[in-house]
Amino acid sequence: MTKIISVVVTMDCEPPVKLGATNASGPKDWTQSERFIRGYNAISARHGFPVSYFLHPEVTEAHAALFKELELAGACIDGLHLHPWKFDESRYRAHFGGLSQEDQFAILREASAEYERNMGRRPKYFRPGTFSANDFTLPTLEELGFIGGSVSAPERNFPDLNANWVGAPKDPHRGHRCFRQMPGDMAFINMPLTSDFETSGVLNGRPYPRDLRPDYADDEAGFARVVENVVRQILARDPSLPVINVVTHNDNDFADPENRVARNLDFILGQVRSQCRARGVHPEGKTIADIVAAEQRLSHVLPEFLYA
Repeated sequence: MTKIISVVVTMDCEPPVKLGATNASGPKDWTQSERFIRGYNAISARHGFPVSYFLHPEVTEAHAALFKELELAGACIDGLHLHPWKFDESRYRAHFGGLSQEDQFAILREASAEYERNMGRRPKYFRPGTFSANDFTLPTLEELGFIGGSVSAPERNFPDLNANWVGAPKDPHRGHRCFRQMPGDMAFINMPLTSDFETSGVLNGRPYPRDLRPDYADDEAGFARVVENVVRQILARDPSLPVINVVTHNDNDFADPENRVARNLDFILGQVRSQCRARGVHPEGKTIADIVAAEQRLSHVLPEFLYA
């Protein structure tokens, strides 16, 4: 039987960049945002991969019709994305992992309510900006009705952004209600960002394991090497549910075939297909909804307790 790796292509959809916000991701305006989102969806569709979108609350007002249109073509639009300081900097001048449990409850309720007003239903999945989270995050999400998300970036260690995932599970798993860096028995399913743990990058002076986003300045050989490493590492881990989780933002012109980042995306997704097939593996396009449902069906064995 042919082994399958699920390929989940995602996009964090941000509101237009605030003036004076350095290093912030996002488009210049809403017209640009729609163009970039449509272009990204088209490239992914050509490779047979549906897109899972995580929507910042303001995006649901500007692009509600767009996302409902994309959903009809197979996209998953039930994801909420959130940078607290972008949503309401006067009350939440922090990254998500820097919020108390009370503030996480409050901002998630507010953001979900805005999403529901504009989309006609509540979000089901969550991804925090910069993968910033703390040990309150998963229980808070579960209590508020989220069934899954893409919350972690394994081996990322950005203390100044409240994003520490050293030692965290590298593959989809049930969350742990007390310690975010361990699998547990929660109903909430987490689908980690996929990274190459043999290749390092640097983001604003912070080292981190390279993921598959197309924004990097690599040449084709560099991107091919990262994809090859990712596929080999997943097969070596041999998880119950093998997943490649690709991420980017709506801040590059994916509708322009001459755009460097658009070309990178096309190359990366092509490499995912070819590198999988070279190892006798079938790359199958899935959404986060598919992954959460598949992980829910699996039996789970918790790690054995170890005495100190």
